[in-house]
Amino acid sequence: MPDSLSRPIKIETLKTWLATCDAQHAEHCRAGQITDDNQLPTWLVDVSRQCIVHAQADLKYIALSYVWGRAASVSLTRSTLDKLMNEGSLDEEVLPRTIRDAMNLATALDIGYLWVDRLCIVQDDDAEKHAQIKAMGSIYARSHFTLIAAQSHDASGPLTSRPLRLSPPPSWASGLITPVVRTIAVWFSRGWTFQEFLFSRRKVVFHNNTVNWECHCSSAHENQELRSLTLSPCLRQTTQTSSLGVDIDPWPNFHRYARLAALFTPRFLTYPEDVLDAFAGASAAFAQIYPGGMVTGMPAMVFDAALIWQPYHPLERRKPNVLPDREAILPSWSWVSWRGELHSEAWQSGYNYLRRQPNHDPEGSGDGIIKQHWTTISTVKWSHSSTLTSERHPIPVLADEWRKKYTHPSSPPPPTDWQRHNGQITKAASFFTHPSVPGHEFWYPIPIGVNNHGRASRSRYLHTTTRHAHAEPFPKTSRSFGSGCAVLALKAPDGRQAGCLRLNDMEQNTRGNTVAEKCHLIELSAGEVALDEYVEDLRDHPLADYEFYNVMWVEWKGGVAYRRAVGRVEKAFWEAAAVEINLLLG
Repeated sequence: MPDSLSRPIKIETLKTWLATCDAQHAEHCRAGQITDDNQLPTWLVDVSRQCIVHAQADLKYIALSYVWGRAASVSLTRSTLDKLMNEGSLDEEVLPRTIRDAMNLATALDIGYLWVDRLCIVQDDDAEKHAQIKAMGSIYARSHFTLIAAQSHDASGPLTSRPLRLSPPPSWASGLITPVVRTIAVWFSRGWTFQEFLFSRRKVVFHNNTVNWECHCSSAHENQELRSLTLSPCLRQTTQTSSLGVDIDPWPNFHRYARLAALFTPRFLTYPEDVLDAFAGASAAFAQIYPGGMVTGMPAMVFDAALIWQPYHPLERRKPNVLPDREAILPSWSWVSWRGELHSEAWQSGYNYLRRQPNHDPEGSGDGIIKQHWTTISTVKWSHSSTLTSERHPIPVLADEWRKKYTHPSSPPPPTDWQRHNGQITKAASFFTHPSVPGHEFWYPIPIGVNNHGRASRSRYLHTTTRHAHAEPFPKTSRSFGSGCAVLALKAPDGRQAGCLRLNDMEQNTRGNTVAEKCHLIELSAGEVALDEYVEDLRDHPLADYEFYNVMWVEWKGGVAYRRAVGRVEKAFWEAAAVEINLLLG
């Protein structure tokens, strides 16, 4: 079998992948109906006429996902628009190799149009740019397929170092289906490519001088028997939402949200102030699923739980490269403003409504049961605003409201379509099911299928009336079990440990550091945990259930508080020490 760079990429293989998926995978991989013109691309590249054209709903296009880097190229702007709409104009312009190769590949596949951000969004039209960034998830979801150019470090490199060949594949091509390999490539580390991969139904991936296929139902490598791409029936449940056509759960699955956020945070952005744009497609999709929408990347429905996010390793604060600090939306309280590894398990109280989830089997039990210990209880009413003086919008934490309503022994009948199943011992062990999410079981109902028109808000500030107190830390930090973060223990007046904080950033995270200052803490929420199994920092507690308050260590600048760390303190300590405060959190 030839294996050198001279061995060509066979276009016939790509055509077979597409044709087989079209024939076998039906609605699992097919783009949904477009109900909103705002979900369409505005412009497309016509690869045969070599110019920019207005997009239309019936035009089949390839979406290009790539790393721009510092490659030189013409861009679509107000001043170049008229010229680039002239037939043949792109023949005369400087285009980077990746885009040229993508245009040639589209031609070879008999697909007439290509979407590429630099040429299909008017870069100096702020209104159009914002609308298209918001629609990014839909643009990739509704493409004929997404072409992922992960071969090169930037757009000046080729799709592949191997030639393309139009002849049929040789008989020696055989093998087994294997998932697309995630190589250590620049493409996989960039912030903008996250949602492009997430929302693309079908992907042709060029990387490491190979080409792979991935769709909802199957994956393939170029050197495998093409018959094995046919999977009937598909074993994976289709989870596309009807309104956006994106492959995320069409109900508020905070368990999956936590994992997706943890995958996004390590990614690099040349301009960190673009982080909300790079997550905009995901936010727009989540906003239609979570009642109350999204607040700077976090679902309002479980905002109390979302606010207590924790690092897994020390994080780096995202700081704007171009915009002034006062114009960038990078609040300290949101995870979007930090880069590094999040501890997604710290969010488990946000999905404590889940009892059973198909294909969830971390302990090998085979029952799909999600083990839950933590509960977050709302004690603070939050509102958010984009500026210090703009309108404040309340944040409705509906999950906590429904938990309190439907886990009480005298709770009312469940909402429409929900069914209660009594437990084997007591009513408290009851669980619920909903017909729209078969195979899932819930400890209490959550809003599913409600008429939700949530917005993906971008706010710098949180407002509330809460409680605060000062706590003296023990002299030295220690290392958190199971992660690379330093933990600061807090001292009660009698010298006992009253709580702990997991420190955020690299400057704070030197093991054994001496912390001389008192910690100014603000109350975020209450919490409780059942100590039936080992739980870090709490295993020696004398009570069967540990009750505490989630707190944030803040620093103050100009009357605005900013996050330094989040942790917890014992209930008795906090209730004896804390007093009320009006808080502005930035």
